Amino acid sequence: MANRAPGTPTPSREPPEDENRTGIPSIPASAVRWFYALFSLGTIYLTIANTVHEAVKVNAHGWLEIQSIATAKSVQAAAASAAVSAILVEGGHMVLARIYTEKNRRKALEEGRREGRQKGRQEGRQEGRQEGQKEVQAAWEAWNRRRLEAEDAGELFNEAPPGSLDGK
Repeated sequence: MANRAPGTPTPSREPPEDENRTGIPSIPASAVRWFYALFSLGTIYLTIANTVHEAVKVNAHGWLEIQSIATAKSVQAAAASAAVSAILVEGGHMVLARIYTEKNRRKALEEGRREGRQKGRQEGRQEGRQEGQKEVQAAWEAWNRRRLEAEDAGELFNEAPPGSLDGK
């Protein structure tokens, strides 16, 4: 055993929650109930089906003969059911997790696109306002320059200012 300084906590032996598995088939802890439900139903169904099939096949008479067939077939049914149940639960768990992940990914992607479009519109409006202000400022400066040139030349300046009903 390694020497630890006094007061140093013992490292946890618990696996991370996403790796918390249980049992021989290594079923995720969150799916153990589903495994046992499928295992139980599969074992019962396969035992009954195999027992009836074998009893008819060998023309069994009497409860003792049928009971011995059922006992033999229940072992086979439990083994088959354990394997199939583990595969179904693990596969179902993976498929459902993939569907859930894909659904959330698409939702986040669409939300990001929506936010991007909204931000783009806001930026576009802001740029449009700035360009509009520059155009108005340029029109006023040009009008004022023409007015001052006409005034310096002693000419009559009767052009309407920009933005007025008579102006452009």
